[in-house]
Amino acid sequence: MMKRIVLLLCAAAFLAGCGSSNNSSTRVASVPTVLPQARTPDEWAKRVVDRFLRPLNRDLRIVNGLNNPTVLVYLTNQNPTTVRIARTRLADLAQCTNKLVAIGPPPPGRPALARVNTSFRKACTNYVRLASTLQKATLFLTSGRSDVIARGQKILRSANAPGNAAARDYVAGIKVAQRLPEFRRAGLRPSI
Repeated sequence: MMKRIVLLLCAAAFLAGCGSSNNSSTRVASVPTVLPQARTPDEWAKRVVDRFLRPLNRDLRIVNGLNNPTVLVYLTNQNPTTVRIARTRLADLAQCTNKLVAIGPPPPGRPALARVNTSFRKACTNYVRLASTLQKATLFLTSGRSDVIARGQKILRSANAPGNAAARDYVAGIKVAQRLPEFRRAGLRPSI
């Protein structure tokens, strides 16, 4: 009986060690830490501004930078800083929906907050698709091979549709949020 237990423990230890590969294809996406339900509209708006809007704006600056010829030259020349920043921000953009899940829905009874939440959720659906497309494009653009770089440029152009759809929903949510006092108190400033 003791031999069986030792054998099972050794097998379990061996199998546990087999799963510890550093290969990114075996990594499981992290599950977001879900915050408790926001008690007030102010609390929810602050969460949205701090945990969603500010990081998303940093991500979108990089997305927009991918339309800049200078940035594309840096990517195709495999500039380590440019590649690292692009990959980091695109990985963050891919977590758009998870951030909203972590924040949770707005407190009930405020239809305007529900509209903001709905618009941002729709935007995230497309931003996650956009991030996936741009991650693939970046991988191809940094390959160092002219035939693969050309494919990366084609993939980059295909990102326009999800990017435009996401932008429409994002702007719709921002327009509503900018009119709400909760968001102004949380630090959201009106667009010029």
